[in-house]
Amino acid sequence: MAEFANNPYGFKEAVTVQAERVFDSCSDRDCLEDLEVVFSDAASAALVNDAVYAKARCVEVTSAYFSIEPIQFNKGFYSVDITYTFNIGVELSTSTQPNAATSLVNGTAAFTKKVILYGSEGGTKLFSSDVNGAVSQNGCCYNNPPRATVAVADPIVLGLRLATIPAYSACTDATCETAVTVPARKMICVTLGMFSVVSLSRSVPVMLPAFDYEVPSKECTSATESPCELFDKISFPTSEFFPKGLEEASGGCGCSQTNG
Repeated sequence: MAEFANNPYGFKEAVTVQAERVFDSCSDRDCLEDLEVVFSDAASAALVNDAVYAKARCVEVTSAYFSIEPIQFNKGFYSVDITYTFNIGVELSTSTQPNAATSLVNGTAAFTKKVILYGSEGGTKLFSSDVNGAVSQNGCCYNNPPRATVAVADPIVLGLRLATIPAYSACTDATCETAVTVPARKMICVTLGMFSVVSLSRSVPVMLPAFDYEVPSKECTSATESPCELFDKISFPTSEFFPKGLEEASGGCGCSQTNG
């Protein structure tokens, strides 16, 4: 563009790019009390039922499912329901003795929260080649809903306990003429602390100044040395041999990295 040829900032032209603009966001801290930990396999459920001691080993968020609905009579605002799924590693023991054998089982827990954020209006149909021309649909009307994202820090286990559900009678049909006795069982309840940031964004065209195309200055290299020559170039990991102080401590690892 000629009008930018002699501009005082040095860029060559203005170019249009498609970018995600964040229209609204919020940060939150949630205390999720007494979530039931569910064990999908019978062997883990049996270990829980026989346990007298339980301790949390690790917890991580494995998925987040979004449901976005526009708020009636308040244009541009959306209700965002987020359902989190957690993977929780639990150490179990059938004895409270210090050297008693333990077993590690993994279970899941879920929690749904709702936030209301401004996501602007999208009255157009949005088509995209990467979804084979499918159009976003909301209810009975075609809509262009905003995109919801959530950033979650690793949850903190605030408490974990074994609870006993006593035996009870349950009906076997609608008339409740016959009933069966459900035996007592144990369950694990966990309380988690979680920090999150939720955002609503839309893809919008933005004009930016362009200076020039960038060519990387770093040259590509191929590994032609022997393994020992490559090893000699690695710096000695001094920090790995000294425990970190409190001011240097960082978060723990995920459940998938836990050793039994």
